Amino acid sequence: MRRTLAFLFAFNMLLGCAFGQQENLRLEALKKYILENDYPEVFGKDNYKTRIEGVLDADIDNDGSQEIVVLYYPHYRQSAPIVIYKISSDLKVKRVPEGLAPGPLQKVSGDYLDSHTLGMAVDFEVPGGTAHLETVLKATSTSGMNGLVIYDSFFHMDGRSGSPAIIDMRGVKLPSKNHDCGSFEFSRVKQIAAGHLREDSSNNYLAAWVGDEIYVYMIHGISNQGMLDKKLWVIQAPKGFNGFEIGNGLTYKTETATDMLTLK
Repeated sequence: MRRTLAFLFAFNMLLGCAFGQQENLRLEALKKYILENDYPEVFGKDNYKTRIEGVLDADIDNDGSQEIVVLYYPHYRQSAPIVIYKISSDLKVKRVPEGLAPGPLQKVSGDYLDSHTLGMAVDFEVPGGTAHLETVLKATSTSGMNGLVIYDSFFHMDGRSGSPAIIDMRGVKLPSKNHDCGSFEFSRVKQIAAGHLREDSSNNYLAAWVGDEIYVYMIHGISNQGMLDKKLWVIQAPKGFNGFEIGNGLTYKTETATDMLTLK
């Protein structure tokens, strides 16, 4: 009960902050969906405490309709910190299966739980590696193992409840030679923002501030399996970077100035 109350409090704080009436209706629909239909981290009958640290209402896949992007502080280290939700004009909510975990893999801090300790997760290899991703995605949808993390050399799968949750970590360097996720966790995301770049005013980009770097995504669409058609740039945060201005796209502040994010 306390977890639900804490979640409601966080959401209510966001509802009263920098959103108009239509955005508030969309956020209310999302809150209801999360609490009643698809809580972010459920293993067995336990709804684990999950904290919301940021919310964006923006067209981040450039299809003409706005999505809601939520920055979570997950309870489990195999959960995505960034999750995207589609909300229709009649306020029907659907979670996009692929979430995002920007940043390098970090040594285990002890701040998160591990789904392996519940006996509800497995790390495995498939002959041919991620060339057989389609087969693994189909298996995920029929096996009851709803959590999937894709690495270059192996897969993690866990038995969380709810909608499928996919994270694509291909191309991210593993901190050990072991083909399992026992020695690392995802990076902590400080902030997310969405909007135009200084050199491109026609498209929206999703940016995530991680450490001293900014991960910038251009999302072109979503596949039938729920995978994001995306391109990623990693840039060094500008000197004195103090974060993005809330509600002002990819405009950011430094110690001495205000500017708009650029990839150049």
